[in-house]
Amino acid sequence: MTGTRTLTDLIPGGSAVEFTITADTNSLNIESMVLDAQREQATLVHARLAKQVATWRRELYAMRAELGGKPAPETGASSQPTCPMPGRMRCWGTADAVWLQWIPAGQPLDLDHAVAQRIQVHGTDTDEYLAAAAERWLTGYGAPPAGTVDWILPQLIAWRDRLAES
Repeated sequence: MTGTRTLTDLIPGGSAVEFTITADTNSLNIESMVLDAQREQATLVHARLAKQVATWRRELYAMRAELGGKPAPETGASSQPTCPMPGRMRCWGTADAVWLQWIPAGQPLDLDHAVAQRIQVHGTDTDEYLAAAAERWLTGYGAPPAGTVDWILPQLIAWRDRLAES
């Protein structure tokens, strides 16, 4: 059999996926097509959700201010990276550390496959120490995308400076 068949499926939210196969399409090709479509749809859903969450946050802060409460907090320096964030990553600070979370390349974009790394930060750490710590903790099996150390280092330095001031 030499013909082709196409499956088109509408996705809630306005997008669609289309798969074309032949009798010779192997299982690996089918799984790859499905995973590629899953990643693409996850990216679209994530973008829509991120936009919606930003709207919720903006509206809630505006409502609180209208009711006489505090205005929205200003964005801190550490939340604005000095270089683009590589891959599917998130970064947040705690009392004594910065956490970096990512989904390794080739894994489905869901929290079941997320990996997190804690990088301890003290107010007395030097820039060189933080750079070495980032290199040490962010390399090896399952490491985040290339460029992560360059992206996280300014975050670590800003967090260290914030700790040193307190």
